[in-house]
Amino acid sequence: MADLQQFLDERLKHVQLQRLNAEDEAPDYDIFQEIAENLIAVRMEENLTQGELAKRCGISQANISKFETGSSHPSIATLKKIADGLGRRLNITFLDSRGEE
Repeated sequence: MADLQQFLDERLKHVQLQRLNAEDEAPDYDIFQEIAENLIAVRMEENLTQGELAKRCGISQANISKFETGSSHPSIATLKKIADGLGRRLNITFLDSRGEE
């Protein structure tokens, strides 16, 4: 173990870290707000009430409301149920820090 520590100490001795400039930092965003906005937009696009969507998804209308207001956060499994209820496919994409693929 001491040899490993010695090795790491030697290798990291000359590493220099630089602080990012404010313009280089990723902007903060609220993923749950983004989910809520998307959920509302798609539900409205499909002309569904929260209750109708809830029945299609097998979850309560109260939970749909909580997801849309941001007072509760859906799991990926729940998002999949909602996507299925909307006749859509859930797509999760990792973008770079500036929102680009």
